[in-house]
Amino acid sequence: MARPSKDEIHYLLLKLHSLTGIVPIGAFLVVHICVNSLRTVGVWPYQLSIDAINSIPFLLVVEITCIYIPLLFHSVMGFYVMNISKTNLIRYRYPRNGLYTLQRMTGAIVFVFLIYHLGTTVAPKLWEGKHHFEAAPFLMDIMNGEFQTWQGILIYTIGIVSATFHFSNGLWGFCVSWGILIGEKAQRNGAIVFAMIGLALTVLALATVAEFNMNPLPVEATVAR
Repeated sequence: MARPSKDEIHYLLLKLHSLTGIVPIGAFLVVHICVNSLRTVGVWPYQLSIDAINSIPFLLVVEITCIYIPLLFHSVMGFYVMNISKTNLIRYRYPRNGLYTLQRMTGAIVFVFLIYHLGTTVAPKLWEGKHHFEAAPFLMDIMNGEFQTWQGILIYTIGIVSATFHFSNGLWGFCVSWGILIGEKAQRNGAIVFAMIGLALTVLALATVAEFNMNPLPVEATVAR
């Protein structure tokens, strides 16, 4: 069997970069936002969802394998694509060209935001040994504190909008590059559908931020320590 050429490896890496942006990273983003939005329904449904997630066997192994490794690969490849891309926004002022530039910019913003988010939630949870039913009260106290400051609200608003745009616009790019959306009409309609998906996710996420800000309610563990 002939060894793949550098061009073939490069092509496969770009395809894998595109795919990981949808599965598992994009799928996780949708689930994460939807689960967190339960906070707008009430504290109890939200706490139960956190309990369920933190009771998954070998949770850290699952997170590293299915989230963190694909996320790291997608991020590294994203910066690589950004590095080899030539910015021509001033010369070619087409809407899609502007969206391509925003895709690269929001990817960098999301990367920085994720470092902050993981550093203020997952890292302290692991450091303090808050597992299973102890995790929900611990994480909710952290988020309650985050959204009582304008800095926290600003950081999360920028991070959320960047992430939802990067995902929804990335959906369009994925469908075009993988030959799912063929033709101008299909691509135009797809752009509208994906923009609506991005808007819906943004509204859900920002509504969650507003709920934390207006009702910072502490909770106790659902099972005694």
